[in-house]
Amino acid sequence: MNATLEQEYLCPHCSHINAIELDTHREMYTTCDKCGSHLEVVPADGIGEKINLIVSLASSDIALR
Repeated sequence: MNATLEQEYLCPHCSHINAIELDTHREMYTTCDKCGSHLEVVPADGIGEKINLIVSLASSDIALR
């Protein structure tokens, strides 16, 4: 997977555009800059060597790293 250092994604809770420095080999946990929701960001192979980000609300029992 090829990726730039920073990728943008929408918060699934408030639709705010956030940015993250991406490690393309593992899931990451972050917080939305606008609403503060805890998010899980999973990189996946996309079409044409692009990166797809799968973003969901993190489970409440997962500690934010």
